[in-house]
Amino acid sequence: MKRSFLYILTALLLPFISSCFKDKGNYDYTTLGTPVITNLDTAYTVFTGDSLIITPKIVLPEGRTDLTCNWKIDIPQEARSEDFEGLSLRMLYGLGSKRYNATLIVSDNGIGMKYYYKFVINGKTEFTTGTVVLSDDDGQAKLSFIKPDGTVQPDLYAAINGEDLGKKPLQIVPLRNQYYMNVNFAYWIVCAEGTNPAVQVNSDDLKKMKYLKENFYDPPGDIHPSYFQRLYDGTTTAILNDKMYVGTIETAPFGTYYGYFSNPIGGNYTLAPDLIYASTDRGLYYLGFDKVKKSFLRFDRTTYFGTDYTQQDSLFNPKDLKMDLIEMEKLTENDVYAFCDSVGKVFELRFALEFLDGKSRFITTSKRRFKGDSLLTADTKWQSSTLGVFYFTSNDKIYRYNPLNQELRLLDANFSGKAVTMIKVMDDVNKLVVGTQGSLYVLDVSTGKNGNIVSQSHNIPGKIVDVFIRQ
Repeated sequence: MKRSFLYILTALLLPFISSCFKDKGNYDYTTLGTPVITNLDTAYTVFTGDSLIITPKIVLPEGRTDLTCNWKIDIPQEARSEDFEGLSLRMLYGLGSKRYNATLIVSDNGIGMKYYYKFVINGKTEFTTGTVVLSDDDGQAKLSFIKPDGTVQPDLYAAINGEDLGKKPLQIVPLRNQYYMNVNFAYWIVCAEGTNPAVQVNSDDLKKMKYLKENFYDPPGDIHPSYFQRLYDGTTTAILNDKMYVGTIETAPFGTYYGYFSNPIGGNYTLAPDLIYASTDRGLYYLGFDKVKKSFLRFDRTTYFGTDYTQQDSLFNPKDLKMDLIEMEKLTENDVYAFCDSVGKVFELRFALEFLDGKSRFITTSKRRFKGDSLLTADTKWQSSTLGVFYFTSNDKIYRYNPLNQELRLLDANFSGKAVTMIKVMDDVNKLVVGTQGSLYVLDVSTGKNGNIVSQSHNIPGKIVDVFIRQ
């Protein structure tokens, strides 16, 4: 019975199914067309405090005129958007120095259709482009700014915030999360001494955001910074009171507690003000130096491993170096250099690190007397280049050192006898930024050049300690 019923049902439906396949259709379609939009660019640049006015010309198809415009500016760091309605976007721009995705939504009310037009707003402030300068004016830290036209605005932190920075300035540390929006949003201004030895300022207006002690879940007592390391995720690793503190990444990049310090990484160690850091998909590690035990130390974000690594080769003993660290730089995993002092003699140590993939090998490669040790002073500054060369200062002179052939070359720049107090290799490795008392210089160190001065700025208060060039 069930099988017979199925046959009957199929027979009844067959004409209808067949007609669906045979019906080719003979329908009239109307092309609706799209609006014609003019006077709408793909990107707009606007300074904070200025008016942003966008007035596109919109022509609907077939002479229709009933339309509505809505404007949407996405602000992902606050999980919201700024929304406006009207044929023009008119706003007093105050979103800061960031890049925002925006959309114009045109509604053709006559036919009920919506059309979406994307564009970008590049926000800027007077401090978006130029050079932030940290200087030491008789021990007092000063923060200044050099505009693109060379105009120097001295001692801005005090003028803007009504208070002084700390004493004995050390660093400007820009905070930029290159994995999230890739924009600067703040700087740590780090000093060695003072009631508030480090302060975070907004990169848009140089206003104080918080003191270092406010960047702790549970702040310690006295804080004595010696080194801050800038990381690509917008956090920092700091050496405070000779211990290592790692900024938290457990919250959203724009969250209140992102980058906060908790307790120091536990262990019996006393760190020199220098760190090497590596982070890949195979793991991460830190290499520090114990200035009391004279040994190289291994860490990760949570754990102190100390000298718990395997030493390969015996050109020197990294676990008991019996030398003081002067400078430590990593060019590659196989080319890590340390310049160390041994009773007035400076040695150049080269080694390789295998601290990724769960390995823990320290491979000594070479140990030799540094060719330029007679040129070094107590105030010598160092910089390494990804090209595999080093720059170091000697009073009013700068030398370039190539460890492959031990070539030592004096750069051409003349600073009129003023001691060099800072050097910094720019990201493109073709320029070297140099600071002295009251002046900042840019040198050309590209191929075929030997450090000639290409630009300079003056009237900066004190000795230049650090700079950050924002482009």
